[in-house]
Amino acid sequence: MLRYFIVFCFLLFTLNLVFAQKNNQNEISITYRPGQILKLAKTAQKEGDIFSAIDYYKTYEELNPGRPKVQAALGELYLKEKNYREAQKYLFDSYKLDPKKNLKALFYYAECLKTLGEYDEAKKQFNSFINQAKKNKDLTEEIKISRNHLKGIDSTELWQNKPNNTIVKLLDKEINKPHIDFSPIPFEDNKLIWGSLAEEEVKYYDPNKDELPVRKFYIAKRDGEDWKNLGEFDETINGSNVNTGNGAFSADKKRFYFTRCAKDFNNKVVCKIFVSNYEDNVWQDPQELPETINLPGSTNTMPTVGVSRLNTDVLYFVSDRENGRGGLDIWFTYYDSKRKEWKEPKNCGKRINTPANELTPYYNIETKTLYFSSDGHPGMGGLDIFKAFGDGKNFENALNLRQPINSSFDDLYFILESNRQRGFFTSNRDGGYSLRHANCCDDVYEFIDKDYINIAVTGKIFGITDSAFFKTIEKEYQQEMALSLNVLDRSDDIELLYNYQVSLFMIDKNSGKELFVKNDFTTPGYYFFNLEQGFDYFISVKDYNKKEKKLPFTTKNITRSDTIVLDAIFVNTLPEQSFIVKNIYYEFAKSELTTEAKKTIDNTIFKILQAYPDIIIEISSHTDSIDTEEFNMKLSQARAQSVVDYLINKGIESERLVAKGYGKNFPIAPNSNPDGSDNPEGRQKNRRTEFKVIGQLNNEEEVIYEDY
Repeated sequence: MLRYFIVFCFLLFTLNLVFAQKNNQNEISITYRPGQILKLAKTAQKEGDIFSAIDYYKTYEELNPGRPKVQAALGELYLKEKNYREAQKYLFDSYKLDPKKNLKALFYYAECLKTLGEYDEAKKQFNSFINQAKKNKDLTEEIKISRNHLKGIDSTELWQNKPNNTIVKLLDKEINKPHIDFSPIPFEDNKLIWGSLAEEEVKYYDPNKDELPVRKFYIAKRDGEDWKNLGEFDETINGSNVNTGNGAFSADKKRFYFTRCAKDFNNKVVCKIFVSNYEDNVWQDPQELPETINLPGSTNTMPTVGVSRLNTDVLYFVSDRENGRGGLDIWFTYYDSKRKEWKEPKNCGKRINTPANELTPYYNIETKTLYFSSDGHPGMGGLDIFKAFGDGKNFENALNLRQPINSSFDDLYFILESNRQRGFFTSNRDGGYSLRHANCCDDVYEFIDKDYINIAVTGKIFGITDSAFFKTIEKEYQQEMALSLNVLDRSDDIELLYNYQVSLFMIDKNSGKELFVKNDFTTPGYYFFNLEQGFDYFISVKDYNKKEKKLPFTTKNITRSDTIVLDAIFVNTLPEQSFIVKNIYYEFAKSELTTEAKKTIDNTIFKILQAYPDIIIEISSHTDSIDTEEFNMKLSQARAQSVVDYLINKGIESERLVAKGYGKNFPIAPNSNPDGSDNPEGRQKNRRTEFKVIGQLNNEEEVIYEDY
C-alpha cells in the first residue's frame, strides 16, 4: 500500500500540496527496471509529487549515472522544495555534463548561490550565463533577470553596511508550525489572522482512505510579547475540505477577500478569489468573484484592497493571465458601484512587474504605497520585499526594503499594523521552524521600525445652514401660500457636522499631481487621518452644491511623532427639517392626485427640484386618525408614491425621490378635542404632504483608473 506525506512548498503559495510516496530506494531498484523507474519519475514530476519524483530520479541516477537531463530534473525538483543546497549540486552537474543543452541549469545554479548568500560566486556564474546565452533567443528573459540579479548583488554590498534600524522577531509555535505559515493579517484588539496547515509534524497519508488536511485561516491574540492561538478564524470562510488562504479586508472591514485553490484537469493548481460580506455580525457565505477577475484558464490569487474616492473597493491581485510581463504579475481592477460590476483588470505596469514573479501584494491606503515581493527586481536573494508609491499602474520605481526585512532567502507577505511602526512578513531564512531541511517552510516574523515617525492630522468641520435655500422658497412660493415655512428673518445655524465626508489628498513629489488617499467621516465634527513624513497634503470638503474647500498642510519639516491640528472648515449645508406643502388634495380614501394637487406640485416641489438639481428628497404623506392603522399606512404610502410618480413623469430622476407613508403615527395637531369630540380642523392639519432634503446625488465621475 502506498503511503503519502504532505508538505507545502513555494510555487504559488496557494495550494501546492505535494504528495510524497514513502519509498525505499533499494526496493525501487529491485522492483522496477531502469526504464520503468524513469517513467515513474517523470509521471510523479508531472503530477507535482515532488518527493516521489526525487526518489525515483535518484534511484535511476545511481543505476545510470551521468545523465544530464536526470541531473537537471533533480536540481529543479530540489529547487521547488526550496532545498537550495541539494539543488545547486545537481544543477551545476547537469550544466557541466552538457553545457549547451543545459545552459538554463547554470542560471538556476547561480540563483541558488545568491539565495545561499554566496554572492561572489553567484556574480561569477550569472556573468558566465549571460555571456553564453546572449545569442540564445529562448533565454532572453533569463538574461534580463540575471542582469537584475547582478544589480541586486552590487546593491546588497551597500545595504549590508547600512541596515535599517528595525527589530525582527520570529513568532513562536502558537503561530508558526513546521509547515508553511503565510498571509499574516493584523486584526482588531491585538489579534492576527494568518493561513496555515495546522500539523505539528510530518505525517504520511493513505490516499485511498485518509482525508487530507487543508489550509485554513487561524487567529491569535497578542499577550505581552507572546501570542495565544485562538483556533480557526471563521468556519464559513474556511469552508470544509478546501484549501483557503491569502486574505485581505476592505477599508471599512465589511468585506473579506481571499483565495481558494484546487488542481484542474491538467493537474495545474488554479486559484480563484472569493469575497465574504460581514452582515448582522456574521460573515456570510463566500461568493466567487466574476470571470472578469477569475479568468478561466488562469490562476488568480493574493488579493489586497485599496479604495476609490467614491469609497468603492480597488482590488490588486496576482495572476498568470495572458498579456502580462512574464511569470506571475500584479493586476488591478475596481468596483463600479453605478453599474454594479468589476471593471476589466489592468496590469500594474513595468515599474511593478518584471519577466520574473511578483507576489503577495499589500496596498497601504494611507500612504498610497504598494508593498510586494519579487525575484525579478534587483534584490538580496530569492524573493525580496519592495515598495512603490502610487496607484493603478501609475507607480514610482520600486524600492528594496533592505536588511533586516529582506534576506538572501525568500521574504514575502509584508503587511503593516494600523500605526505603521509595526508589522509582519514571512520568510524561509535560516533559523525558522523546519521539516525536511532548513529552508523548506516559511514562518511568520514580526518587526518594529525603531525610526518610524507617527504623524496624524485632525480638525473640525462646521455646517452653516444655507439661508439662500429658504430665501429661494420664500421669494418664489410663499406668496402662493403653498408652503408652511415660518422662516422669515431666519439667521444661519452653525453646528458641528456628524458623519460628513472629508477627503485627504497628497501631492506627488515628482509630477505635482493631486492624489486621492482616503475619505473619513466626522465623528462628530472631527476628522482624523494618519500621515506619512515628507509630503505635501490638503484636506478637501464639499458643500451641498459641490463647491470644494481645500486646506493645505505639509509633513516635510516634521522630525518627530506629532498630531497636526488644522483650522476649522465651514461649509454650507441644506436644512434638515420637513416642509409642509399645502393644497395637495385627494378624493376621499383614494390616492390619485387631483388637478389642483398637480398644479400645487408644479409650482412648489417640482420647481425646488429644478432649482437644486443634486438634492434627494423624501415625499411623505400623513393621515388623520380615522380608520385602522393598517389602512392609513397603505393609503399614505400610495399617496406619497403618487406624488413621486407624477414628478418622475415630469422628468425628475427616480433616484432623487423617496416615497414614504407614515399613516396616522405623526400628528401635528389633535385629532379630537379635550372633551373627546371630533376636531375637524386638527384632522385637516394632520392630512398633509411634506418634503424633506435627505441627501445629494454623487455626480463625481467614477474613479479614475480608466486612463491609467
